[in-house]
Amino acid sequence: MKKLKARDGARCGMVVPEGTLFRSGAFASVKKTLLEDFDLFMVVSLPPGTFAPYSDVKAGLLFFQRPGPTKEVLYYELPLTEGLKKFSKGSPIADEHFDGARQVWERWKAYRQEKAPQPELTDTSWIEAAETLASSGFDLSPKNPSRLYAEPLPHPAVLTAMLLEHSQEFHGVLDRLHDMVSSGERA
Repeated sequence: MKKLKARDGARCGMVVPEGTLFRSGAFASVKKTLLEDFDLFMVVSLPPGTFAPYSDVKAGLLFFQRPGPTKEVLYYELPLTEGLKKFSKGSPIADEHFDGARQVWERWKAYRQEKAPQPELTDTSWIEAAETLASSGFDLSPKNPSRLYAEPLPHPAVLTAMLLEHSQEFHGVLDRLHDMVSSGERA
């Protein structure tokens, strides 16, 4: 980031392991700088195997420019082709896999240039406010809000029954441990 020319409009695209986006410590201070001193305008989440056979690690593409600060970030989750669990040497990522990202980007760019209203989001794109990202400890990892409802949750009665069952198991173990300790036995 420091190598990016200190002039308005200087842009950068960077590939990072996705773990970098949620780690704290020194990583958080770099992400804080990214949001405050630059305009992070898009994060693209790449699926596993994108860089196969060299790496299976999920990666992200960060796009930012000068000057900052960041106001909003467009996230895009690159979907896998139907039937694939991940990209691989035999099923590599191709340019056409980015068609959806390019379409979303064009609408986002027009909005940012005040040439169009805020674009309608898709099930693979969403917007995060910089304040939200800062309040989460500068966690930039993609958390697709439409995926929250992808898998139906069990009925609350099922969840509470599971909790009661595990609680009873735990109390049984704790009772046995207490009896052993009270009688001087070793666990």
